[in-house]
Amino acid sequence: MANLSTNDKQILEKLFQMGGGYVLNFSDRTMSEFFRDDLKLNIYSKRYNYASGSKANHMRGFWMVADDKTVGRSILKLIEYIRTQILVDSLSKSDFPEERLVAGGKIGERLLGKKLESQEEKAEVTFKNGNITVTLQKEILDHVQKLLNDRHYFNAIEEAYKVVRKKLVTITGSERATDAFNEANIIKIFGHKPKDEAERDFFEGVKFLHMAIQFLRNEKAHTLAQDLDKNLAIHYIALASLAYDLINRKYQ
Repeated sequence: MANLSTNDKQILEKLFQMGGGYVLNFSDRTMSEFFRDDLKLNIYSKRYNYASGSKANHMRGFWMVADDKTVGRSILKLIEYIRTQILVDSLSKSDFPEERLVAGGKIGERLLGKKLESQEEKAEVTFKNGNITVTLQKEILDHVQKLLNDRHYFNAIEEAYKVVRKKLVTITGSERATDAFNEANIIKIFGHKPKDEAERDFFEGVKFLHMAIQFLRNEKAHTLAQDLDKNLAIHYIALASLAYDLINRKYQ
């Protein structure tokens, strides 16, 4: 039996759209093929049969019987499937908020026995001989890593800023920082009202940082891509990483 808490199951059931007996956009045939081809499992085995025998109940039965590593592997494969289906327009991106995908991924990695990074590890900074190394927020780095590797620095900046703006939409419903950081959204973003003037100033600073991201991204979006110095690009992306981190802390 996989070590899944009630909260884990609620996250996974929401992520895999298991209401009404379904699992994502699978039919009985395609679900069987997915588990057979990608995981070498027969999801319709009698050992996983549970309650009504629907697709969702077979998944629940699977969680009740299979070991941690098997379930963990299946969760990560299903998240990979979701991202692919979004890419080919078979699933709607709006139905799968990034924080939900990340939360599901963390459950899968925990079951596989992988050590998850703490907030302190994410924020680790080293410096030597005048060079500073900062660990970027995972969501930012994962999205721009290939562009950086291919030296598409200009595009990497714009994409990093898109991740920040998407996070802002998820939290507040508004992409523009000038709209998102209104008084009604303060609790949504920070989890509470400012406790004193110092914290009010901090909240204002975060707002103006995101406003900078908004206008810098607009400039990049309306400018033809051009060669850009790698060091300057990393500075821009580090700014995106900071902006993302400061509005994501409530959700960690």
